[in-house]
Amino acid sequence: MPDLKYKQLGDLLTVGIMFPACIGIGYGIGYWVDRWVGTRSAFKILFLLFGIAAGFVNLFRIVHKISNDDQSP
Repeated sequence: MPDLKYKQLGDLLTVGIMFPACIGIGYGIGYWVDRWVGTRSAFKILFLLFGIAAGFVNLFRIVHKISNDDQSP
């Protein structure tokens, strides 16, 4: 079953891309909203936290998916 191991490795490698992407997108949205509303950093911080939370949610989803793949025959 080498295909399963390569699929799991691919899933884990996506975390390395997805986590910083979620954080960067959250910060970018916060930066844009701050400029649009005229505030200094309130929305940057808020959307940065949303991005971090989204990164962790995606991380837990991938880990759960991989652990379910390990348990299936």
